[in-house]
Amino acid sequence: MIIRRVERGDIDYFVEIYIEAYRGYEEYAYTSLKDIRGYFKWLYGRDRDGFFVAEIEEPVGFSACDTNWFSSMERTKVAELHELFVRKEFRGKGIASKLMEKSVEYGIERGRRIMGLWVGEKNEPAKKFYRKHGFRESGKMGKWVRMTRMLHDQA
Repeated sequence: MIIRRVERGDIDYFVEIYIEAYRGYEEYAYTSLKDIRGYFKWLYGRDRDGFFVAEIEEPVGFSACDTNWFSSMERTKVAELHELFVRKEFRGKGIASKLMEKSVEYGIERGRRIMGLWVGEKNEPAKKFYRKHGFRESGKMGKWVRMTRMLHDQA
């Protein structure tokens, strides 16, 4: 497996895997192809260097870490993990953890002290994964739970 930065040409894989990854959790996802493609372009434009793809012959997962994000919750710029997902048949093989590691490394490299994310309140598998990676719940807004972890002691 390799992890590399996303390229514009990865958009079709992103759309396909995104739809599959959010199956059963559509209330937390974009559902139209136009919106998902727009989301990819938005992520790519936010912080291209923090947008990663895991490949095993072809893309199997993505993560998007935005170090340009100002969080009103933490009142500072953070490494905001906007997205992390893996193709269903490749789950449980450490791919999401490798993508997380790469995102954390990127956040540290860019001098961020906090990594934050929003996760759907009913998405227990995701919350469990994030807890395993050092995140703690730090707030709630509607159907979203805020989770954060410190990065400064990871270098």
